[in-house]
Amino acid sequence: MTHPNRLAAALLACAAATASHAQSMAELVSAAEKKPAVTWYESSPSEQADKVVAAFATKYPNIKIRHTRLVGGNTLAVRTVQEMQARGYTGDVLTGGADHMWQLKDRGYLESVNWDALNVTKGMAPNPYMVSTAASVYVLAWNTNNVKEADLPTTWDALLNPKWTGRVGSWVRASAFAQLAATQGEAKSTKELERFVAIKPMLFKSTFPLAQAVGSGEIDLGVGFYHSTLPPMNAGAPIKMRALDIVPMHIIYSGISKDARNFEGAKVLLSWLSSKEGALAYENATGRGNPMLPETKTAQFIQGKKLSEWPPEKSGDLGELNERYNKMLETVGAAR
Repeated sequence: MTHPNRLAAALLACAAATASHAQSMAELVSAAEKKPAVTWYESSPSEQADKVVAAFATKYPNIKIRHTRLVGGNTLAVRTVQEMQARGYTGDVLTGGADHMWQLKDRGYLESVNWDALNVTKGMAPNPYMVSTAASVYVLAWNTNNVKEADLPTTWDALLNPKWTGRVGSWVRASAFAQLAATQGEAKSTKELERFVAIKPMLFKSTFPLAQAVGSGEIDLGVGFYHSTLPPMNAGAPIKMRALDIVPMHIIYSGISKDARNFEGAKVLLSWLSSKEGALAYENATGRGNPMLPETKTAQFIQGKKLSEWPPEKSGDLGELNERYNKMLETVGAAR
């Protein structure tokens, strides 16, 4: 049984910590308001990013955010490196995949941050340099006119059944199988990818046209992303999606660049994005939710499932595996 005096002391300590955080955040906000706009490098289209920025402005109207869209492969890492080498600074907040963020960390281009002081939920920050912002989650989508739900595979093993030959679509990158290797081992994932190639999936350069092809009935099943399946679903197409027994995913991380011009504003933005309010605003605008926050639709969609992803520090190993797996998948034919 807890002694009353100890309980009172614990409550006082908790209250003091909360007050300390509030005071610290107030000081960050005050300093951020006096500096230039926070430059945010991120991949969302401007119409989506504008909604996120507008939601942030309702809480922090005097901290300006300037969003710059960077898409495709190594764009974030390449631009950041070029700008740091040329002028000594780049975007204040950098949001991207674990591999690109880890590259920047290794070059010394990311600030070390005390995430606890920003009230970031434990587990969302795997290291002092980056914090979880959202995720691209792999799903199985199907055309409801062509496939009965009772006949659908619920496991990766069932998806690889020869009966689905010629009826499945896939992103041209085999990263789902590379991520699966994080939990089930490379040997098993390699054999599964070989079986996947054998059922001759139709390849797509992006998961958005892949989802559209499922919705139109061009293919029966598609291995794509949660967020790119939402648009045809919301438009009323006959398409649904589910998570299989193991859910591969790519966490999208954010960090603060070295010598950021509005370091305080960057901290406020990342604290907000890591909160329930900010995460829901980001998910509502982009479709990509933070799986670390149970309030998001993304987290609820994969609740109870086994998740599979390589940690950021293993990005080099994942990159090598992806390169080899992509070449295996490309033997199916050219992507559409």
